[in-house]
Amino acid sequence: MSGAFRIEWPRPGLPHLVMDDPARRVNVIDEAAIGSLEAALDELERAASREGDAPLEGVVVVSGKSGSFIAGADVNAIASMTDRAEVLALIRRAHAAFGRLAALAAPTVAAINGPCLGGGTELALACDSRIASDEPRTQIGLPETLLGIFPGFGGTTRLPRLIGARAALDLILTGRALDAKRAERAGLIARAVPGTWLIEAAYRRLEELGRRPAGQRRDAYRARDAASWALECNPFGRRLVFQQARAMTRARTHDRYPAPLAAIRVMELGWGRPIAEALRHEAEWVSDLVVGPVCKNLVRIFLLSERAKKDDVAAPGVRPAEVRSLALVGSGVMGGGIAELASRNGIAVRMRDVQPASLTRALETVRGIIAERGRKRRSGAGEPDNQMARILPTLELTGFKRADAAIEAVVEDLDVKRRVFGELEVRMRDDALLATNTSSLSVNALADGLEHPERFCGFHFFNPVHRMPLVEVVRGAKTSDATLATAVALARRLGKTPVVVNDAPGFVVNRILMPYLREAMHLLEEGYALTDIDASMRRFGMPMGPFEVVDEVGIDVASKVAGVLSKAFPDRMSAAPALDKLLAAKRLGKKSALGFYRHRGKKHLPDPALGALLGLDRERKAQSPDSLAERMVLGMINESARCLEDDVVSDAGMLDLAMIFGAGFPPFRGGPLRHADTLGLARVEERLTALRAECGERFAPARMLASLAARGGTFTSPVA
Repeated sequence: MSGAFRIEWPRPGLPHLVMDDPARRVNVIDEAAIGSLEAALDELERAASREGDAPLEGVVVVSGKSGSFIAGADVNAIASMTDRAEVLALIRRAHAAFGRLAALAAPTVAAINGPCLGGGTELALACDSRIASDEPRTQIGLPETLLGIFPGFGGTTRLPRLIGARAALDLILTGRALDAKRAERAGLIARAVPGTWLIEAAYRRLEELGRRPAGQRRDAYRARDAASWALECNPFGRRLVFQQARAMTRARTHDRYPAPLAAIRVMELGWGRPIAEALRHEAEWVSDLVVGPVCKNLVRIFLLSERAKKDDVAAPGVRPAEVRSLALVGSGVMGGGIAELASRNGIAVRMRDVQPASLTRALETVRGIIAERGRKRRSGAGEPDNQMARILPTLELTGFKRADAAIEAVVEDLDVKRRVFGELEVRMRDDALLATNTSSLSVNALADGLEHPERFCGFHFFNPVHRMPLVEVVRGAKTSDATLATAVALARRLGKTPVVVNDAPGFVVNRILMPYLREAMHLLEEGYALTDIDASMRRFGMPMGPFEVVDEVGIDVASKVAGVLSKAFPDRMSAAPALDKLLAAKRLGKKSALGFYRHRGKKHLPDPALGALLGLDRERKAQSPDSLAERMVLGMINESARCLEDDVVSDAGMLDLAMIFGAGFPPFRGGPLRHADTLGLARVEERLTALRAECGERFAPARMLASLAARGGTFTSPVA
């Protein structure tokens, strides 16, 4: 039997249902796989009904891929499906196939080794029981809400019946995955075992299930204490659980992401009902989401991030050099974050600074990040100490000859950085990578004077390093393909998403953010309230308002970036007097507890003295909050189009990805260029033209935008 599924008979009466798609590196559930599963189930059902042969004692569901179970559903198929009826038919077909697996006369056990996500977990849930290898690569979860849908192949129906409503809500709404030990504690699997014993343990589990009455073989939720019984096993408690989940979800998503609320409602409707009825609700609700705009935008961003992690960035045949050791110059906030990230990923770090106190603070930063991660996930008892041991602080410029790469993270000053690289180049091997973490200075200018500028590039992290997924890898005019390939490979090894950009003022993220932040200051200067401006962008979907962002990154840092960009683009990024006045008053933002806001711990409050300090002598009220956000968002869209015009980034998809991962642009809107397409480019050009007449030349529509609008074009395609 060809296809993704096959039946193997290692023992009489104990067949294996094996998924091993010959056309793919990892197993995924798609329409063809469902058809193959149906054929395999035909064979199992015939075997169960035959007389005279060895009776069917049980079925083990396994993967034929080493170290990987099933990665989930086919994301490309989700991206391409736009017909609701087609989606509904596919889901009902999957429900029927998984239902046949669940209804087999013999007990079934899924033996999970490696990633088991999405549709793979749902296939495992259709089995009577599950065991998993206790190996680091084993991760079991249902990440569908991260793609704008919810588990629609039976997961939203079966998971609550296995582990209870509260635990099921947690897994489905967060999309997080569990390792084998945590999955065992949650009741998601029956047992976590060493990988070499997996099949033997599956046979033992089948024997245990076989001794039970047929109607009691399936693992099911049992309340462990009175509190669990009160919340899970009576209608009043369950109603409270769902109400709380709905309130917490609304507070987190602000109703912008429909999938989590739909998942809650489907679980609520299906609780205590026959499984067939619950699955009908699941199919109907998830079909609506699959063809909706939020799902399409989130799936597109996922596919773009996968592309950024895999695409070749250099000429064929150019291979990246391996980076095993890193020289790091500068131990401020960014330096400490980079040191923690590199050491966590097994890279030895030699961290140099001229101030002992700075090195001490950086090591404290590393310790704090490690402790924070330890509270959230399981790690070996000695791993924090091992990670710290990979960082060697030093006041000297010695020992750098052994490093495979060097990253500079010192103050944002051209002369200081040039001096650092002059010292580094003579101490590093000729084949070592040299990279700057500059956020706005020219990579070409920094490379001037280097003997080997071809091994130099930008490597721009975003703060905080351990949380922000993006790295802008900046290619200078003389950066070689080998250097670029090594830098991109290093970013991927560090777990970051690299976006390759050409050297230009502000690169991509800061260049697009600056007109946005400057427009916020124009609005403030015109008399609109600072809190109203910030609130308008939070309503749009940004995680923070523009003034909250400036206070977070620091008035001094923002001022330096603004200075670079105002010189490069004086027609649309004029100097910001407000920043100069705040700097003169030594108000640096959150780091000094005073900036545009007054900061008290994690809270920030409006400062009554700000108006007088900035010379704001009038108050205006916007006709609608959307009118404030519109000006700032259109500034981002227009500058995004100019970045494409100037070939700063390869395409609209990579630009949208950079703005979502580096600036927090709302993922549900798909990025600034996808958002422009959604609005309609003719409408965008019309509004920019009107604002140009009202506010000045900074709103002049970009040439590319105007050209696309004239011929009815778009910046983006549905998938990329």
